[in-house]
Amino acid sequence: MLDIDKNSLTKLLIEKKPKLVLVSCPSGILVKCMNFMNSFAKEHGFKVVFSGEPCYGICDLGEENVRLLGADLSIHIGHSASFEKIGKFTYLIEAFDDIDLIPVLEKAIPKLKGYKRLGLCTIGPHIHKLDSAKAFLFSKGFEVFIGDENPPLKRGQIFGCNFSTCISIYSKVDAFVFIGSSRFHASGLYNSMEKPVYMLDPYTLEVLSIEKEALRIKKHQILNFYRAMDAKDLGIIIGAKEGQFKNEEAFYLYNELNRIGKNVFLVIMREITNDKLNEFQNIEAFIETACPRISDDYFDKPVLSLDYGYMLLEQFKKSRTVKQ
Repeated sequence: MLDIDKNSLTKLLIEKKPKLVLVSCPSGILVKCMNFMNSFAKEHGFKVVFSGEPCYGICDLGEENVRLLGADLSIHIGHSASFEKIGKFTYLIEAFDDIDLIPVLEKAIPKLKGYKRLGLCTIGPHIHKLDSAKAFLFSKGFEVFIGDENPPLKRGQIFGCNFSTCISIYSKVDAFVFIGSSRFHASGLYNSMEKPVYMLDPYTLEVLSIEKEALRIKKHQILNFYRAMDAKDLGIIIGAKEGQFKNEEAFYLYNELNRIGKNVFLVIMREITNDKLNEFQNIEAFIETACPRISDDYFDKPVLSLDYGYMLLEQFKKSRTVKQ
């Protein structure tokens, strides 16, 4: 059962007294959020507009729609961080899942017995149960570590692109335990830590070593890197979402790649899709400076993350030096 933080929401509405509110939430809880907020709006005397755009996290605020609508504020339900407000208009309202974690933890014990020290992490809906999960694993003979809060991350929390709470306990653990149903988060954690990661899905009771899937993604990234090395015409994508806007990095790569003789185009996009990229028929490979995990997806043309973009630049410089 998903429990939306009604107390925080009520406090916010009493303080702000909005007439029009924009609401965003992940697709998995959209219907519940719509029903809940529709009733809440009638009760508190305001209108609510639901965002129909994908909602990937706190880097994806969509505040231009607040301005367009003339709304008083924006509420993100289900994406949590160590602060309550982000951007100019957006407030974060947590949604907690009360599902029992003990059954999946119990099932995981045989697979975890090869490790003595475990690092425990999760995403927003399960954070409130991390300490009870830690106590259970401790009772089974494990040493268990949870990374301290590191804004914007709460204690033990990870995002799809930020694993800093786990980095802080890296040297203390033999393996990481991720509680949640997102292979996206688990594979990202593995490729950042390069230590065993087990995904414990409390809904399906699946206990999965994510190594095979994570290495497939890593192989895909490396293959794209080598494909991009043959490109003469490159596109650098500037992410138009508030939390993904890295124009300085994009312009740096643009200048440096032009300096060594590459033909480079700057492109700005909010949503990066295969169809959109294929419209640029003259561009052979892209470097996207938006979300580092976009390059995990499969596109017809090579798409590199910012880190791989820097590596590509250095490789081009070395190749140019050798030729000279």
